[in-house]
Amino acid sequence: MKKYDERNTLFSRVNLEKNSKDYKEYYKDKLEQKQKDDLQRRLPFRHKLRKSDRFKELFFPITQHNKIYIKNLFDTANAYPVNNSRTNIPAEFSKNIKEITKYYGAASVGITKLDDASYYSHFGGLNNYLGIDNYGDKINPKYKTAIVFTVLMDLEMINKGPDFEELLATEEAYVQVAAVGARLEMYLKELGYKSQSMNSEFYLAPLVPLAYDAGLGEIGMCNHIVTKEFGNNVRLGAVFTNLEVNYDTPVDFGLYDFCKRCALCLMNCPSKAITHKERIVNGRRFYKFNDNKCYDIWLKSGTDCGTCLSSCPFTQQLDLDLVNKMKNNPEIMDKILNDFYQKYGRRP
Repeated sequence: MKKYDERNTLFSRVNLEKNSKDYKEYYKDKLEQKQKDDLQRRLPFRHKLRKSDRFKELFFPITQHNKIYIKNLFDTANAYPVNNSRTNIPAEFSKNIKEITKYYGAASVGITKLDDASYYSHFGGLNNYLGIDNYGDKINPKYKTAIVFTVLMDLEMINKGPDFEELLATEEAYVQVAAVGARLEMYLKELGYKSQSMNSEFYLAPLVPLAYDAGLGEIGMCNHIVTKEFGNNVRLGAVFTNLEVNYDTPVDFGLYDFCKRCALCLMNCPSKAITHKERIVNGRRFYKFNDNKCYDIWLKSGTDCGTCLSSCPFTQQLDLDLVNKMKNNPEIMDKILNDFYQKYGRRP
């Protein structure tokens, strides 16, 4: 299997300084991509929010300290020592691990085995807020297990995207992801197992494939994990560890056929970044997606948009009795969609 490379992610690309050594090396055979990225290179987006200067003066500081807080959580967990006296953990303790992670604040938890292809091949240099300069460094796969979890976002605020409330909801969720991950990392270290938490500033691997492998949901047309209970209204976190317990498996509740009948994320996307064209990546079904078009709406609206999140019927918390019966049952899928249209139209 081919490894993912964090340097290929949009934020890694547009964060490169023009004409730097890394810039020239990355784009030497990517002329078309360079032209697209140069239009968005190192551009901030929050100041484009259509609010008064007074609003920005009063409310932008709400999240100004978030990355400082996340760094403190990361540093504290990173410095926490691994107990030399290891506690013997049975495989079935996986159930307890999940409940403990929920106790720390997660909405749902799954556990999956890591292999070399799970990891990014190289860092993309996105850890500058943590004081880490690692662009282009190879990632050494040294953990065996990924404990992947979701954190729930405020649905009322998500439904107001693309506006400031949606941005507040996503940024608050990233803080919660960092807090849950840091606490779980320290707990596992206390048991005697090397561990490393992921947060918005540090990833060893892309989390959507792992969330799928861990059975948290299916991959929707918007390329996010769609959970049965909360749809797209979640952020993902993970802790990698050498503790080995029982692993979960992917779920199939019929989302693939549902997405083909629905496609509301595609129809509502203001930048037309989402497509119905499928692509298989390491055995998992994703959809072709234009990340430059997606980021363009961020730069125009002053938020991280979120229209695809609120457009998904699953995000609005569907009747689980119907969801559990919809696989291979187009009539129930149509009922779910018709009920959604009756209540919300094309989107809330």
